[in-house]
Amino acid sequence: MDQQTAYEIAVQAYSHRTQKSKEMYEAARLVMPGGDTRTTAFFRPYPLTVSEGVGPELHDRDGNRYLDFLNNYTSTIHGHAHPKIIERVNHALSLGTSYASVIEEQIILADVLCARVPGIERIRFCNSGTEATMFAIRAARAFTNRAGIIKMEGGYHGTHDTAQSETSSMGVPARVAEDIYAVPFNDVEAMERLLIQRAKEIAAVIVEPVMGSAGVIPPLPGYLEGLRELVNRYDVLLIFDEVQTLRLSTGGAQSKYQVTPDLTALAKIIGGGFPVGAFGGRADIMSLFDPAQSTSLSHGGTFNGNRVTMAAGIASMELLDEHALTRLETLAQRLETGMHETIERLAVPASITRTGSLLHVHFTEQPPINYSSTLLSRNDLAALLHIELINRGIFTAPRGMWNLSTVMTESHIEQAVQAFTDSMNVIAKCV
Repeated sequence: MDQQTAYEIAVQAYSHRTQKSKEMYEAARLVMPGGDTRTTAFFRPYPLTVSEGVGPELHDRDGNRYLDFLNNYTSTIHGHAHPKIIERVNHALSLGTSYASVIEEQIILADVLCARVPGIERIRFCNSGTEATMFAIRAARAFTNRAGIIKMEGGYHGTHDTAQSETSSMGVPARVAEDIYAVPFNDVEAMERLLIQRAKEIAAVIVEPVMGSAGVIPPLPGYLEGLRELVNRYDVLLIFDEVQTLRLSTGGAQSKYQVTPDLTALAKIIGGGFPVGAFGGRADIMSLFDPAQSTSLSHGGTFNGNRVTMAAGIASMELLDEHALTRLETLAQRLETGMHETIERLAVPASITRTGSLLHVHFTEQPPINYSSTLLSRNDLAALLHIELINRGIFTAPRGMWNLSTVMTESHIEQAVQAFTDSMNVIAKCV
């Protein structure tokens, strides 16, 4: 059987079991371009319409249940409707949702994050990872009085113009890209060559310690340490985008790899399932946002630090202790092992990258080490795997990313491995 035929059969099965999702999608297209309000939520032939999330499960409008290995792109690390988070949120709601003033919950969550994340001495809240990286970059530019930013090829830092100038030019003025430089991830030598030429123009290097949307690509040994040494030598700031990687330890990837940046962008898990972002770093840099000074950087946002998000975030961080992280690591190892066994037995040209509770399935024989090496992956096989998994009750990212939640058990992992095996059996007949 060829891949296209297998995909058409899988889509037919998907369409048969998700008729109400199809109806909702058609209704959505009448009022929202593309039938959604978030590009990453779309996949062909049409996305699921979810009616509720409970623990590790999602339920769609047709009554189908799925184990959620996407978790709103890593945000809901404690699954859906966690009782402790719901309790805190309900109490917060009873006190009013947001007001233009300081509230105690902002101070509590800020204190938690400053204590846990080595590179954060001072912090401010916003409402998304996009805002977090945008303000971290603005702080770096203001502190250094330079405009240049170095990012990694294929690195994702949200959807503001600076972050999108390399990967998407539509709607982004060409002059924005003039100050943005891109080098391959995991290549210290390429970084140094650029810094030798441009260091006096560069405000900061921004990097995901583990590349997320590019494919959960971990740093090679010594890479992050090499970046830190280079930015010190050339007097450039280092920004870690830890929007996804904070889950790797109590102090994020910077604790795991023992490399401390000057600025850090956070989001997702620090909001307990609610809209959130935060940026923090060295006290001297963050002092630029102090409005009590004669001159300062402006930072606004109607819902920055709102009570519901802060309450949920406090609960989320309390739940994410060493025991929870150790358990996530154990379950993720079991999932990875099961996947590897299937791939080897069926001789499918695929590989797995994993760091902590983040995994990615690549249709490449060797695990990618940077963005360019992911371009060799068979996107057609990834699309087939995605639909086959959904048809077997496993919800993952269309691009191949998986992540775990703390409410998952060994039985959930066994179910996922079995679904993966059954899906790969279909793919093995196409390659």
